[in-house]
Amino acid sequence: MKTLWLELIYKPLYNALIFFVDHVPDYSIFISVIILTIIVRLIISPLSYKSIKTQLKTKALAPKLSEIKKKFTDKQEQAKKTLELYKEHKVNPFSSFLLMLVQLPIILALYWVFKDISDGIDITLLYSFIIEPETINMTTFGLNLSNKSYILAFLAGFTQYIYLSFASTMKKDKDDSGKSEQEKMMAMVGQSMKYTMPVMITVFAYIIGGAVALYWVTSNIFMILQELYIQKKLKIKKQA
Repeated sequence: MKTLWLELIYKPLYNALIFFVDHVPDYSIFISVIILTIIVRLIISPLSYKSIKTQLKTKALAPKLSEIKKKFTDKQEQAKKTLELYKEHKVNPFSSFLLMLVQLPIILALYWVFKDISDGIDITLLYSFIIEPETINMTTFGLNLSNKSYILAFLAGFTQYIYLSFASTMKKDKDDSGKSEQEKMMAMVGQSMKYTMPVMITVFAYIIGGAVALYWVTSNIFMILQELYIQKKLKIKKQA
């Protein structure tokens, strides 16, 4: 498993970052991290698209889901009818989970890539066609990515809050009628996470260092723009 993770995730990301460092102005790790983050987000964007599309479809199906809960008191029957409804409207309830599952090893790999490169380049990890850069400039705009950064940590938390605000607006359902106490409780927990998660991200981004914090900022901005684009695209498609 460790070898698989090293060969399929860690080394490709490590070499990609070194490649960008060697080709961007001033051998800037700052610019390289931004480019690598955007490419990673583009690669997994089909999963993000499916996840957002599922959320929008699920919101549209809310009245029918409420009817099922009122009509069928048996939990197994509710689950059966809900799955039938999802199948009818081609909704995959596990798309968000799949996106999280894919992102987790990537985030962990990027953390170690940024950490290891800040300590120096390990030429044994480089592919034969990757040239070792003359130097790596860790400081851009006065921000040293090998150190902790209050500014980037704050931006990571702030952009996370903006993204969660978009997501919660998309999921929000004003009609609470027909919802169980458990569902109302889950909605309250989700709403509170909109405020607690950015704080947690800010603290975490500061602890793990500037490079990962910059990845988080760039990733959040990308997801905000992607969310707006996908919502607009789906609305146009629906009106057509």
